[in-house]
Amino acid sequence: AYAERARAQEVRLKLERAGLKTYTHVANTPEGERIRVRTGPYANRAEAEKAAAKVKALGLPTAILTL
Repeated sequence: AYAERARAQEVRLKLERAGLKTYTHVANTPEGERIRVRTGPYANRAEAEKAAAKVKALGLPTAILTL
């Protein structure tokens, strides 16, 4: 999650250049507004894990969430 919109946009573009579909989610936290950059949705866990591997290869943190 990013406090600065510009940084969130940089990460989003990096992921999209790697072929991942992205979207953002704004969360209000005690520290202020944070922008989460997410990928997906995926049809199954295997697809999500494959995408997570791409994200990790780009040097970005990743977590698989079931929404």
